[in-house]
Amino acid sequence: MHANPQKRMPEPISWERLRAIFGNPRPPHTIWEQQFDYKADLLERIARTAYVNFNFDDLKYYYDDLAYSELQPELFDYLFPVCLMNWHDTLMRNQGLLGFSYGVHRGRVFEKMMSTSRRAEVFSFLHDSFLNRLDHERGFPCVGHDAAAHRWIARFNSMGQIMPIQDVWESWWNMDTPGRAVAALEYCSGVMYLKGTNPLFGTWTKTGGGGGPYLFANDSDLFEVCWTNENIEYVSARLTVEFVNDRVVKAVDRLTGEPESEVARKLRTDLFATQDGIPTQEIIESRIAELPLLLADPSATEWWSF
Repeated sequence: MHANPQKRMPEPISWERLRAIFGNPRPPHTIWEQQFDYKADLLERIARTAYVNFNFDDLKYYYDDLAYSELQPELFDYLFPVCLMNWHDTLMRNQGLLGFSYGVHRGRVFEKMMSTSRRAEVFSFLHDSFLNRLDHERGFPCVGHDAAAHRWIARFNSMGQIMPIQDVWESWWNMDTPGRAVAALEYCSGVMYLKGTNPLFGTWTKTGGGGGPYLFANDSDLFEVCWTNENIEYVSARLTVEFVNDRVVKAVDRLTGEPESEVARKLRTDLFATQDGIPTQEIIESRIAELPLLLADPSATEWWSF
């Protein structure tokens, strides 16, 4: 059994918050870190760049340093807030983010470069950023390859590779906002329907892609890394048939009077319907048994067994 943590309001996402996490760092006077891609001039330049003037594209080389170089602590304290804001910015703009997850995982950055308390603050920032994104999930934007719903699901799965997701999960499924209720229904729809019949995501096509949702897909470049064992065990215990039934009903109730209410009610009706002679409850049971296996297999390319 897992007790729900005490609810807390997410804190604002801001440069001031990130500066405070890392002790209000200033640009280091000297740079001794060896840039992995031999871009010493770039490293010198970004180390002197004010946060508000930063071009996030310049971080692709620093992400290589996170993975492979001996990191200069005072330079890390100045630049990692920018990495975190890049994580937030791409999430809010429904874009993928290559380099970040690989760098922090390969370089064991959370373990090597942060104290326990600072690591907790960073995880809290990522938690609040993700909830901020879910709060903007309105109108079931699910159809097509580039649909916004695919993007937040992929980012959630990238989080599962590099950090604990328990607090994120609990805050999300409390459904304190309409956006989180919409996201809950999008996620639950992924275990409710046969292939190609999901009323939110539609059918995959050669020209438009789409389909899904793909509940094990991520937006990282950790191609040989699965979810952590801790996260797999946690979600395996939480995601049950009873949980799905309960949260679909609660999400529909949460969306009463909202623009999404009519579509939401269809999902509630479908919970106890049949599809091609198969009860939805049996589909859910099968899907939630398979999902942890997919999350534990970084080479998984196949979707559900039926």
